[in-house]
Amino acid sequence: MTQILSSEEIDALMAGLDDGSLNFEEPEDAKEEKEEKKVTSFFFGQKTAIRVGALPGLDLINEHLASQLSFKLTQKVGREVHVQPKSTTNQIFGRFLHGLDPPIFINILRVEPSQSMSLLAIDGEVMYHILEGFFGGSGDSERPFRNFSPFEMKVIDRIMDVTREQIELSWKKLDNSFKLVLTRWENQPQFAAVMPLDETVFLISFAVEVGDSEGTLTICYPAVILELFKQQLKVGFQQKDLVEGSTAWIDALHHQLGLVPLALSPVVSREQMSVREMLDLQIGDVLPLSHELSEEMDVEVEGEAKYRCLAGIVDGKRAIRITQILPLDK
Repeated sequence: MTQILSSEEIDALMAGLDDGSLNFEEPEDAKEEKEEKKVTSFFFGQKTAIRVGALPGLDLINEHLASQLSFKLTQKVGREVHVQPKSTTNQIFGRFLHGLDPPIFINILRVEPSQSMSLLAIDGEVMYHILEGFFGGSGDSERPFRNFSPFEMKVIDRIMDVTREQIELSWKKLDNSFKLVLTRWENQPQFAAVMPLDETVFLISFAVEVGDSEGTLTICYPAVILELFKQQLKVGFQQKDLVEGSTAWIDALHHQLGLVPLALSPVVSREQMSVREMLDLQIGDVLPLSHELSEEMDVEVEGEAKYRCLAGIVDGKRAIRITQILPLDK
């Protein structure tokens, strides 16, 4: 409830103002307390950046992707292409677009199952030398300063199919449903604004060398992609594979092992003779056997006894029937 001053209090207040006896300055302790309290601006609509250094699984993916791109692009282009991980950073999407200088080749991709958009950009200098190698050129000519023609863009898109495929395969180690769907491509950065310009994006950059030309290949993901896979990236995708099992690799290994040929030999009898007796053997000599053919005999696999069997005739052909599996220590 508001307190109303009396007439005497008002008179005393006015008198204090006239003679300067009232002190309106703040106490020193109040000033210090006010200076210590600082206000930090915060925009709730903007996602906070994720510390990329705390994601060891991401480094493993990038190293694997770089090695696969070097091999696959070299095969596709016909010239030696070196790809190495360069940097992994967070940035505002508008600042990233502003830093892209044409001519440049930009793939606009939809990431499934999240349905978010991403970009795949490569420098025009590098792409020109890749094109020249693809068409059998020497790779020594100077790049003309112009945008790519529609025909060149189509050829580049076929070459970049390899890149998109390898990115997808690398990230499938985190989630088998991960997929990159090409929606369109652009060679002008201002037409690639598929996300709010103030949104935080995640940039993975690779250094690309084609002959004497050097450039950058950049993958631009929205922050939601890192949020989806943050737990897997913290522990590394290799640990996830150990827990869930790399079924495709294991099945392929089992299949290949099942095709290895083995020598299987039923042992009718084991006899001993001296070196002199062996040297005196002639064609037509008869060796008596100590083992009856009607009794069980060993079956050796690559020289190791694995089974016991009985010999007989099946459909007019000599055959054996397995009667016992020998223990491993025998």
